[in-house]
Amino acid sequence: MSMKDKEAVFNFLFKKQLPTLPTIFTEFNKLMKTQYVSNKAIADLIMKDQAMVVKILKLSNSALYGKREEIKNLTSAITYLGLETLRNIVLQIALVRMFRFEHQKIPDFNPATFWQHSIGTAYFSNLLENKLHLPHSEGFYIGGLLHDIGKVLIYQFYPQKFEEIVLLQIDDELSGIEAEEEILGANHAEIGGFLADKWKFDREIIEAIEYHHLNKKTKVSIVTSVVSICNLFTRKAGLSFPWDEKSVDIKNHPGWKLLAEQSKMNIDIDHIILQLTEEIDAVKDAVFELLRPAK
Repeated sequence: MSMKDKEAVFNFLFKKQLPTLPTIFTEFNKLMKTQYVSNKAIADLIMKDQAMVVKILKLSNSALYGKREEIKNLTSAITYLGLETLRNIVLQIALVRMFRFEHQKIPDFNPATFWQHSIGTAYFSNLLENKLHLPHSEGFYIGGLLHDIGKVLIYQFYPQKFEEIVLLQIDDELSGIEAEEEILGANHAEIGGFLADKWKFDREIIEAIEYHHLNKKTKVSIVTSVVSICNLFTRKAGLSFPWDEKSVDIKNHPGWKLLAEQSKMNIDIDHIILQLTEEIDAVKDAVFELLRPAK
């Protein structure tokens, strides 16, 4: 039986034991909020997980971060990347480990592709923030990384409906939002916002997740506009499922108008798209490196 009542979905999830934020991320955040956090304290925390250290070093030396001289140890990586970038890398590594998809029945469904898209959106959101010199916020990266996290909850708590949703997208060429609302009665953006609220993220991150499709929202924050644009751009870059790559019209995406209104900027969309396009290979290399199994 299809669950059409949105309230019933959230009442159901409210009673469930929802996943918690990775411990290493919460401990990292606590350290960052102390007045005199030292690089040694951060290094000591991360050194407890040698596999994560290896990933961080490989990513530090990737083209995305533009380091010409090889970074050979964690202390150098911390100094070069800075605490916020390092914390973001820790979060993405921990999330990929924490949420695993094991469904083998859905045609063309590859769990790695879900994370390629999520991590790619985080990277492009961060790049767009920098290229437009927008007021800095951790919401660009974290909002991009978590924008589709609601799909994980649908997969975890409604596995049969998750399969029905994907098959409906493939067979009837519906958007994810349309298929989810038809089968489940609620969509991944709303569910992701619900989880982000439980995780006590700032309101701008919750909003970026909940409204990244600009659904039922005519005025959004700068962060939400950027995540919405980069969600689509990541699809254009080929970091998405095959059924999500249809009709990618970046230039006419409504997020640009909303972004211009909120930032009070005149944005040369063609130029910015060209700049982001030039970063695609570097982003893909970093994404694939992060997802590559540790040896």
